[in-house]
Amino acid sequence: MFHKIFKFFFPITFILISCSNDQVSDIQKSAAYNLDDYQVIIRSPNGLCINSDLVEEKSESLVLILTECIKNPDTNDFIRRPISSLITVKFQKEIGLNKFNKISDFIKSKDVKLDYIFKTNNLEINKYYLKENTIYMSLFSKNRDNALGTGNKIWKTLSINDNILISTTAYGFSKKKSNYKSFNELESKLNRVVNSIEIRKINRSSST
Repeated sequence: MFHKIFKFFFPITFILISCSNDQVSDIQKSAAYNLDDYQVIIRSPNGLCINSDLVEEKSESLVLILTECIKNPDTNDFIRRPISSLITVKFQKEIGLNKFNKISDFIKSKDVKLDYIFKTNNLEINKYYLKENTIYMSLFSKNRDNALGTGNKIWKTLSINDNILISTTAYGFSKKKSNYKSFNELESKLNRVVNSIEIRKINRSSST
């Protein structure tokens, strides 16, 4: 079960490529989506918007892409600004995840070996820490030539909400290894996105 889940966590490159070019996108500050018997609500933090035309919805999975945006002073609509980062938010529903009270219990379970999973995807964990019920990981990509043109450092988080496994990933475009300020800003953006997510169980009982 968990290998199928983690396969879902890695980048869907064609979506991200279309998001990093000059394509016109419908962008919005907040949105709600149904994921089987759950409702996923995201209120994107200041400076970020959801690319609604790039949302990928399936029966038990959901992928959202967030990019930087500003208000158009003439129309008051949000428009995309020159991109310095991309953030993906992925949700996967799997029955049985709610047996893990904490994300740390999930990580420690015998079915999950994070180091192995990341190494097979040419990623290396530099450091990680636990904040509330979310694990934050600083990753280094060994693939120097990627289609997105992003830097080799990325941030990723994992968390669990009932039977929903949530993975967020932040990509920066700075190529300088010594650009710690940019990498810290990327971590801050990711943290704000994580805190903007709300998941509610849908009550399907008849109201008659």
